[in-house]
Amino acid sequence: MTRPVVVDAHVHTGPPKYPLIDEYLTAMAESGIGAAVLVQNLGNSDNRYLLDVLRSDPARFAAVAIVDRASDADAVLAAGFAGLRVAPSGLPDGSGAEVFDVLAEAGAAASVTGPFADVVSDEFAALVADRPRLRVRLEHLGWFRYQPGSPDVDAFDRLLALAALPNVTVMWSGFFANAGSPYPYPDARPYLDRCLEAFGSERTMWSGDWNRAGLAPGEYSDAVALALTHWGLSGAQAADVLGGTAARVFGLTAALTEGAR
Repeated sequence: MTRPVVVDAHVHTGPPKYPLIDEYLTAMAESGIGAAVLVQNLGNSDNRYLLDVLRSDPARFAAVAIVDRASDADAVLAAGFAGLRVAPSGLPDGSGAEVFDVLAEAGAAASVTGPFADVVSDEFAALVADRPRLRVRLEHLGWFRYQPGSPDVDAFDRLLALAALPNVTVMWSGFFANAGSPYPYPDARPYLDRCLEAFGSERTMWSGDWNRAGLAPGEYSDAVALALTHWGLSGAQAADVLGGTAARVFGLTAALTEGAR
């Protein structure tokens, strides 16, 4: 199978919590990553570092910001961010669905956090269904916990039901934290197969969790290999999951062309 251009859909970088972008650029080169979506870490609404990185190489990077108030969203999106990181219930300011309306109007993405119970709630499904122009990316498979005995397991069909909404995409990531077994996370595979059947590869994206604590040399490359060799993806499916879907959702399609040359 020809290796697709790889886009990591969820990378944290920058102070005070994560390494600077120079360290990630090295990891990109070593692991064959063509582009990345930089995502602000929870609890940090200071997006200046991400904006500086984005402006330094907009063909290679897209970025997702965090805002504390819906009234801040327009200005942040106008600065060049491709989306905002948002809980299913909205922002901490109590503005409810307002931020989702701003994102829909701007053509930007809602990168939706957990918890899983909120992601699969009737209220969130109705919110998304009422806003067909809103692009939704469910992080970490809705922040699903794969471990036996997890209450999420019994509710997984509710996540799959969101595939009926064409504006919803999902991201495969976070296995190191949410799976019940170590790499290559065999307990996750049945859920990924069902997810792929429901959403299709064209609405599924991937992240290699580069920024996780304790990442050993070679483990980021192993994450790419996991998707290419262990998940049974066809060539076309791998092109979507490992790059194409994230590129389409976050405006990085030029990176696919550049990387294929």
